[in-house]
Amino acid sequence: MNFELYHMLLNIILIISALYLIFIIAFTFGLYNLKEVFFTFKNKNNVKVSVLIAARNEGKNIDKLLQSLYNQSFSKELFEVIIIDDHSEDNTKLIIEDFIKEHKDFNLKIFNAEKEGKKLAISQALHLSKNEFIIVTDADCSLNETWIESIVNFYKEKGCKMILAPVLLSPAETFFEKIQVLEHLSLIGSTAGSAAIGFPVMCNGANMAYEKEAALEIEKKRKDFNIPSGDDMFLMEQFVKKYGAKNVKFLLSKSAIVKTKTCKTISEFFRQRRRWVSKTKSYTSWKIISTALVVLFFNLSIISVLISAFFNPALWIYYFLLTFLKFFIDLPLLKNITTFMNQESLLKWTLLLEFIYPFYAVFTAVSGMLINVKWKR
Repeated sequence: MNFELYHMLLNIILIISALYLIFIIAFTFGLYNLKEVFFTFKNKNNVKVSVLIAARNEGKNIDKLLQSLYNQSFSKELFEVIIIDDHSEDNTKLIIEDFIKEHKDFNLKIFNAEKEGKKLAISQALHLSKNEFIIVTDADCSLNETWIESIVNFYKEKGCKMILAPVLLSPAETFFEKIQVLEHLSLIGSTAGSAAIGFPVMCNGANMAYEKEAALEIEKKRKDFNIPSGDDMFLMEQFVKKYGAKNVKFLLSKSAIVKTKTCKTISEFFRQRRRWVSKTKSYTSWKIISTALVVLFFNLSIISVLISAFFNPALWIYYFLLTFLKFFIDLPLLKNITTFMNQESLLKWTLLLEFIYPFYAVFTAVSGMLINVKWKR
């Protein structure tokens, strides 16, 4: 590669780096200006809630979720739980049915999925729900006792159409788990920060809420039900499109944190991330698309410089400069969100993650676009 091509490559990388810097600084600014919410829970609630859950082969996890739902501080008279069993091949349905028999005072219902896939299961649950306000979580999650009450209080205070809330991966014991948690926290921090500046580009279906009437109205125009992944992102995209970004808020409150498990194997981890990435090609929001492309091309730039450095040793300095630049750009956002989540000890792994992340990000992006993915299939 001659000097002119190197010069052009470096100029392109400079532009991409500047865009990445702008995006992350904007999200960090939003996160730092997003006030943590504390609740006293003195006011009586009159909002009726439907909690929707899609479950498939969650026999090892579902009992923990059911118990944490039963232990909610929110009045049992004001909420129902609807679980759609998506063709489970284990004892998921049996566990739920036994729980229903043993807890007569709990408004819990289970239905068989009419079709296949999480997105259609949630849609089925939405149509079966009877209450005005919807909260969605996953079957492998555990919840704080004040989870529902926190979200409802925030909804009454803000009056927004959709609420996004924090998700924490747990445990973080092995090195593999710690890296997963730290990487996921960067996503949650970006979710919170982007929503705070009126530029929501991410969400997590394990912890979100919305008005039923608004969701039903949006569903009439949704065209993504043939895509196996994205029950959360496509819905948020349509909420923003119809009701505006100001109607999508992030609830930064420890009482609203949902915990879900880390992946135990690398293959499981990449399958999950490929599911997340696979939906990107179907987004229509320029905000989501531009953010995803800037992050992808910035990481691709780092890898390109690394490969080029083997042929031109003068480029090694640029590789390390880009990697450390990414580290210093990402660190303030990670510092804030890890502090909020009480995971500050994970920050010591940040620099190492910066050396690993570009390869993982590009690999999952490319494979997620090329390989067909299905929900737990």
